[in-house]
Amino acid sequence: MNFKQCVIFREIAKTNNFTKAATNLYLTQSAVSHAIKDLEEEADTQLFERLHRSVKLTPAGELFLREIQPIIEEFESVEARLPDLEQQPPLKIASCITYAQTELPQLLHQFNASYPDTQFNIQVFPAAESIARLESGEVDLAFIEGQVSQSSFQAKRIADYRLCVVAHAALEEEELSFAELLQRPLLLRERGSAVRETFESFAVLQGFKLFPVWESVDSQALISAVKAGFGLSVLPYRLVKEEILQKKLTEVKIMDWHLTNDISALIRKSRYQSRIIADFWEMLHQIN
Repeated sequence: MNFKQCVIFREIAKTNNFTKAATNLYLTQSAVSHAIKDLEEEADTQLFERLHRSVKLTPAGELFLREIQPIIEEFESVEARLPDLEQQPPLKIASCITYAQTELPQLLHQFNASYPDTQFNIQVFPAAESIARLESGEVDLAFIEGQVSQSSFQAKRIADYRLCVVAHAALEEEELSFAELLQRPLLLRERGSAVRETFESFAVLQGFKLFPVWESVDSQALISAVKAGFGLSVLPYRLVKEEILQKKLTEVKIMDWHLTNDISALIRKSRYQSRIIADFWEMLHQIN
């Protein structure tokens, strides 16, 4: 038994006529007759009672029709949706914490304005983990901070941000040298994060080592610790801008300091890109 035989059987049951069924299905009457003959041989029973000018279902035929009807309808439903199946799965995105907390929601909202049925699966990780998941195919696209060195990726720089030093709101604004900054209790992101790598690389170039009193994978945890007076933290300005403006945090000026990180979007060069990914990538190229 195959699907074509079932469709032919259903059409004959609907029209009670082999000739009409063949016409409706754009088949020859011989093809229709052979399909039913093969089906009846496999079932080892007669499915239609042949009358003078028509046919009608036997009891076995009626039972068979009830069995195959929902299967055919389900198949036809999938067949009707086939051109749109590429847009059905969610777009899987890995994002660095900074971008996820700032611009990513607006970007997804913008894309949904043109593609309202698009679903997203967002996972927030440090840059190294986002890259690993993109390499393994667990996500379709990644937003990362810092430098991109892998040649297997197609990269698009979409933003940058400056790093700033923040302190407890009660602390008066002051300006420190870099050496003086390192004498203060430092609350830093974990090793491997883009913010930590940029800050630590700058320190090494100046001949210093970092000895943080607090390390965290969560920027918000560091912000809470700074507010509680545990020390100073180096964070993306865009993450703390509102709290600085609202005087919940104080920005500490650092002499001869200008550190920035890029944010880039990545996709794999070798991987098949669905239409929805291609359209999303095209939108990213219109940024800036």
